[in-house]
Amino acid sequence: MASEALTTSAPHVGRVVEGFRSLKVAALLQIVAWILGIASIVSLFGALLGGALLKPEALLAGGLASVVLMLIVLILVIVSVYKYLLASAKSFAEWKPEEFSTPRKLLKVGLLYGAIITLVGLLVLAGGIASMQLPPLLAGGAIALVGGILFLIGWIGYIIFLLRLRGAFKSTILLVAAILAILSIVLGGVLNFIAWILTYIEASSLEKKVASGTIQV
Repeated sequence: MASEALTTSAPHVGRVVEGFRSLKVAALLQIVAWILGIASIVSLFGALLGGALLKPEALLAGGLASVVLMLIVLILVIVSVYKYLLASAKSFAEWKPEEFSTPRKLLKVGLLYGAIITLVGLLVLAGGIASMQLPPLLAGGAIALVGGILFLIGWIGYIIFLLRLRGAFKSTILLVAAILAILSIVLGGVLNFIAWILTYIEASSLEKKVASGTIQV
């Protein structure tokens, strides 16, 4: 009822609140995906060590476990982007289309399609590992690489999205998150992880402030 009243009395307020709410959930799913991604890497290294010191079966089992974990990570990323991050960008684009339409398009082309293509590549790669055949391994790796390039484009869209939000709401935390997201392209995923945490914290805070009227939109 409160959300309905908000939307009825001030449609733009309702859109902004929904935008932050969706962004908050998207960030949370990305945080979980990142943690599972680390688990996948640990599993892969464990498999390589086990294969070298023990039996080839250890390499096969650990490698498949790593791929399965990465598949789960990509599914979480796809849900995060398709159901929540794009919904967030859409809400803000309806509020201020001149500022948020471009990052919304980049997010859709990059993060969503990039994740889907990478998922296909990993499925092919898993088949290659299971059959111990070189062609599926090479094909899966190539497909995953294309997905990774698209994913980079989407990540740039996400950075632009954060910067536009920062400009609209004068948020230092979102500025820091955007800077960390930029640095993560070169320096690695830990900064990416921190950027999502900061995004989650600030999206939660701004959602409450806009809903309560503390911040006027």
